[in-house]
Amino acid sequence: MPYKIVFDAYHLYHLPQFDPVIDLLLNDNRFEVFLTTSSANLPDEQNLTKRIFQRRNVQCIFADNEEERATKSRAFNPDVFICGWSRYPIEKFVTDKTLVGMIYHGIGVKPSYWRDNNPRLNIRFVEGPFRIRQLREKGIETDLELTGFPKIDPLFNGRIPSREKILKGLGLEPNKKTLLYAPTFYPSSFESFGLKLPEMTKDLNLIIKLHQWSYFLEKFSGVNLRRHITLADKIRKKYPQIVIIEPEHYNIIDLYQASDVLLTEASSTIYEFMALRKQIIVCDFFKKKIGHHLLPKRLYLHRLDPEMHGILTDFCYHIKKPQDLPITLSKCFNQPDPFVELREKYIGDILFKLDGKSSERVRDSILRRLN
Repeated sequence: MPYKIVFDAYHLYHLPQFDPVIDLLLNDNRFEVFLTTSSANLPDEQNLTKRIFQRRNVQCIFADNEEERATKSRAFNPDVFICGWSRYPIEKFVTDKTLVGMIYHGIGVKPSYWRDNNPRLNIRFVEGPFRIRQLREKGIETDLELTGFPKIDPLFNGRIPSREKILKGLGLEPNKKTLLYAPTFYPSSFESFGLKLPEMTKDLNLIIKLHQWSYFLEKFSGVNLRRHITLADKIRKKYPQIVIIEPEHYNIIDLYQASDVLLTEASSTIYEFMALRKQIIVCDFFKKKIGHHLLPKRLYLHRLDPEMHGILTDFCYHIKKPQDLPITLSKCFNQPDPFVELREKYIGDILFKLDGKSSERVRDSILRRLN
């Protein structure tokens, strides 16, 4: 009888790190796969997530509220329950026999990486030795399994189309250099760039991939995130040649394959894109709420891990203002890469193995514990 495994993509942006594991287990007759998502999310996010789930032709657990969803999940009596974060009452979704694991929803530049550790977790699947050490230093006692990061497996196991095919599919010219701009939701550089960004990159392919929460979270800590959508609409209208990725395209991995340079801020995309040994530009300017201007330490206390935003981004170019972008892009495209050796050091410590088999290590770890 197959093991029943539930993947709880509480938010849609939790799904990409599950996808390679789900695909693997759907072809493994030792497992029966179920998918679920939070009923507390805004309707637009819920509806889109449900449509994406249903394309996979797998069993899904949906409900009108979280109490009902927990009851349904528990009634399945799952052998395994996998979450992308653990800041909700997981114990209500599982029985005592359930093996509860977490594949965290990003490699992490935020303190939530170690603060988010529900006592019901049996195991965390960790992407690299650096995080093993950090979690232990922060007092995390949960069982840790070093697997690598499943989300980036498709970059190394041939599951993603070629750069040329992806760019053509987006309506872009494969013979042009391509910049992927992936701002986070807060603190973000998007409004600081504004309409200047298209002008600064007019000779390039520009792909803009907003964070899912720019679409699905109206406010964060008092900040109106809908302003990102308004700005994106202005760019789309004035610069139709620029590709702005819609939320249906929820997984950024293929865009890494298609792009030559990543532009972002304090984001886990830095460490995912690093795996391809391509260059990265980090924005050190943000549109911040007044409280974080007056008391900047609060920003690091609640939103950023200063170690990863500082020391562990020294393999990237940093820019202090939007006007620094053109000359930095010129360095990326026209000068030797100055970060080759440093990047290699971090790849091993932060990403473990880039062999496309992180998902297999997750599966094997689960089977060892079930057996």
